[in-house]
Amino acid sequence: MNLAAIKAWVNIAAAVAALVAAGLWWKASTVVVRPTEETDRDGWQSAQITVDHESTGPFDPFLTGIKQSQMNKWAAMAASLAALLQGIGLLLPGDECPPTPH
Repeated sequence: MNLAAIKAWVNIAAAVAALVAAGLWWKASTVVVRPTEETDRDGWQSAQITVDHESTGPFDPFLTGIKQSQMNKWAAMAASLAALLQGIGLLLPGDECPPTPH
């Protein structure tokens, strides 16, 4: 595999990582965790704080925040990978810009 092909694959991998990051950040901004209806062995239902929003319905704001944080972590890692690959792609020789005519 020649250097131009390696550079092309690095750029493709950077684009894929950037798209993954964008998808994860979009999902993190829209995810909601619904309240549970679980009861313990004695038949008691645990206390919960919920928010009932007109566009999403009832959700648990604390568990939703935890889920969003987890997804944001993965999105940040994908964005970091995209930036790293872009940097590597820029440092690889080849495809230099031609000199500008005067």
